[in-house]
Amino acid sequence: MASQAGWNGAATVLATTEQASMPQTPNGSLVIGYLNRSKQNNQGEITVTSGGSAPIAYPVPAFQQILSLLVDNWQANDLTITNTSVAPATPILVQAFGPGIPGATPVNLPIGSSIALAVAQAAQGLSQPKSMLLRFTANSGALTIVAIVGGPLNPPDQTNAYVIALNVPDSTPPPAGYYATVAGNAYNFQFNWNAALVYVANLSPVGAAPVQVTMVAL
Repeated sequence: MASQAGWNGAATVLATTEQASMPQTPNGSLVIGYLNRSKQNNQGEITVTSGGSAPIAYPVPAFQQILSLLVDNWQANDLTITNTSVAPATPILVQAFGPGIPGATPVNLPIGSSIALAVAQAAQGLSQPKSMLLRFTANSGALTIVAIVGGPLNPPDQTNAYVIALNVPDSTPPPAGYYATVAGNAYNFQFNWNAALVYVANLSPVGAAPVQVTMVAL
């Protein structure tokens, strides 16, 4: 079994029985996206272990456009993701997103100016100690997925990540791991986190148009 023992969160494709191991996760929210890349109708599966916990298996359906997501706080423990699919021809793409994860080095997220984030690109910047707004606008009618990490940790799972999908034909209810899905091409996320670091990432499918991101002080 092949192993990527020093996985840093960068996008990687795992063949069956291969695994990616992150030696230490952040002590805060981490977003893991995964997608079945099989060209056949093969049901996939990943199995996740962390900190000596019992393995947890997650199905990875074939022919999906939208990323399946794990949003959790693994509390600075190690994290290992193994492709445990039954059929050999079931490669699975995995990628991690979050502040400080070197797999997606963020660009600057300014206040009051729009930036364009390409697929798998991230940005971060400081908010002001007042009400703020993040506006996401898709540049096409294609599926667009964004993640936000910031603000206080929310009980009971102690996470502070929010994943939003735009241009979803059937926008209710959101799939597991998603904060919101909308049928339109724009979404406003209002928050007040004092002067906090705000991290955003474009988790859209490969080939999607860049998403416009604007942070506004209200």
